[in-house]
Amino acid sequence: MPAPDLLKMVKDDLKELQRIQQRVLPVKVGRAVQSSVRENFRRGNFYGEGQWQDPLRKKLGFSGTGGQYGPLLSGNDHLMMSTDYVPMTGKVLIRNLVNYASVHNDGDEISVTQRMRKFFWAKHYEAQEVRGKGSVEADFWKNMALKKPGGRIKIPRRHFLGPDKSVDKIVKDVVDTELRNFVKQHSNGKITARSH
Repeated sequence: MPAPDLLKMVKDDLKELQRIQQRVLPVKVGRAVQSSVRENFRRGNFYGEGQWQDPLRKKLGFSGTGGQYGPLLSGNDHLMMSTDYVPMTGKVLIRNLVNYASVHNDGDEISVTQRMRKFFWAKHYEAQEVRGKGSVEADFWKNMALKKPGGRIKIPRRHFLGPDKSVDKIVKDVVDTELRNFVKQHSNGKITARSH
């Protein structure tokens, strides 16, 4: 039996490890972290930290589905589903490009604009039509619409994206799994001990 070409085997294995590090891990880590961030939305907390504050619509007991959704959730879950990942060579970017994502993630006070007031009036009239005059929803939206431009609305922090030891563990688990798979695939039958 001819001696194995160790140098070629090592070069091939290094090439495969580089492929895993530069191309495979960014996709698998991105997918796993994206999934965990979306799970934060479903749980209503950031990796088990305190529960997010309920939205006013829920506290006020809005009728219909609007009153049933948890914090940061809606009929289309736009904010949650907008968390994505961009794999790059040897790294991955986890992001949410919705223009109000950072306001919810970090908490903030926002200024009332004329455009917001128009939206609030539209919601008020819609609620009056659907729920009736004097309904909780109609009154809520009317109060919002009556805020003066430049007035402040406090958005509580509902942290859903960012560094955390749970994210570190997700990354470590994905890397460990890929390395174990590599070792298993590349050690089977490559070198066998020969007795003299």
